[in-house]
Amino acid sequence: MQELKAFASLGPAKKALDNGGRFYNFFDAADDEVVSRGELAKAAGVFSAGIRAFLFLEMTKQNLAANDQEAVLALLDTKLRRDFAKKKPNHVPPSQVDRERKAGEAIVLTGYAKEVGTQSLFSGFITVPIMIGKVMVPMMIPIHSLYRVIELFDNDTRIGPSAVVCIPLKKEIDLSGCVQFGGVLKELKSNSKEPPTHPLFLEAIFWMKRS
Repeated sequence: MQELKAFASLGPAKKALDNGGRFYNFFDAADDEVVSRGELAKAAGVFSAGIRAFLFLEMTKQNLAANDQEAVLALLDTKLRRDFAKKKPNHVPPSQVDRERKAGEAIVLTGYAKEVGTQSLFSGFITVPIMIGKVMVPMMIPIHSLYRVIELFDNDTRIGPSAVVCIPLKKEIDLSGCVQFGGVLKELKSNSKEPPTHPLFLEAIFWMKRS
């Protein structure tokens, strides 16, 4: 999971995005007023301009004025701009995740965090593939065994409906104040007849502090 900083103005945004790509992006050139898939992927620190790159773009441009955001999108090559418009991650209030979203969606959540420190306070399992001999077998394991589990609330009272955000176990981040996470929703399961505490969790890919 990577920490992001939102662009403060159009100039730095254009400089970061119109970067010429990596050495194998032979047809990309820096500062040519066109941002290719390779250039967006490089800016995002990934190797393809898929949903991770789109999360990066959506989160880093959000502080820009509306006309500057439009200018950033105008830099994208035609197909990339069309794909971003189709797959653009939605900003969703944490309180609406469980009842209005579905697994597989890429979204951005902003709110106030409270870490769930013990399994006794939170029930939920995820399915992971385990190799047994030469056979790949799905197995349910407690979510706490793979992730730090965070509840994210709409406001700083940290009371009411919340969303579950999961980050790497050993990742230390500042959860004070308002924070934002971008990632992909995944399904939570139960190993009993009782439903899990939440049906979905956000596997965080990016995060940033918000004021």
